[in-house]
Amino acid sequence: MWIHSPVHRLLRGKKHLLLTGYLLIGLGLGWLGRPAPAHGQTSTHTLYLPLVMRSESTACQPLTPQEQAVLDKMRSDPNQGRQAFNCDPILQRVARERAQDMGLRNYCSHINPDGYGPNYLVRQAGYPLPTWYGQEAGANNIESIACYASSTLSDWQSVSVTIWQNWMASEEHRVHLLGLNNFYAEQTDYGIGYANLPGEGWAYRSYWVVITARRGP
Repeated sequence: MWIHSPVHRLLRGKKHLLLTGYLLIGLGLGWLGRPAPAHGQTSTHTLYLPLVMRSESTACQPLTPQEQAVLDKMRSDPNQGRQAFNCDPILQRVARERAQDMGLRNYCSHINPDGYGPNYLVRQAGYPLPTWYGQEAGANNIESIACYASSTLSDWQSVSVTIWQNWMASEEHRVHLLGLNNFYAEQTDYGIGYANLPGEGWAYRSYWVVITARRGP
């Protein structure tokens, strides 16, 4: 599993890798370089337009069982520092499309093959991040991801447990997902995405995305 988390604006890029069987867990913080090119797909990407321009609902869609499992783990953790959880339809859409995009284009990174990261994508979708959040194309202050590799379609419930355990074993992911400092505790809006897109020769099979954010000037 390949896992990435966001970074506080005062921290700058570093990456950690942990290999555990079929689980590749990595941490990408803040401003990373471009990821390795995707394989087996043409260079297409989702065009994120403001929600109002796409005539979509202003309410979140029902969570899938996989997305709900992640949310339940976040909310029930006794160390959770957030006082509220507000599903935001823009963040939900971006998180879901991020998971789909990684599966379709065979990559696992905060930065998509077009060079854009989470901060840019949610802003393009119409979510007003604080202006002092990273403005670079690949900046990330809001997203954790996990990509699970397996030769078979594993039971998603056991996969979600494994993913959560590895997130919690990583200090940066734990701080982000549990809101253990003021920066992340203030990010009470969220969107969660999940996709299972097995492809012949693909490095991963399931893709998990958690975006937390706050609105700001």
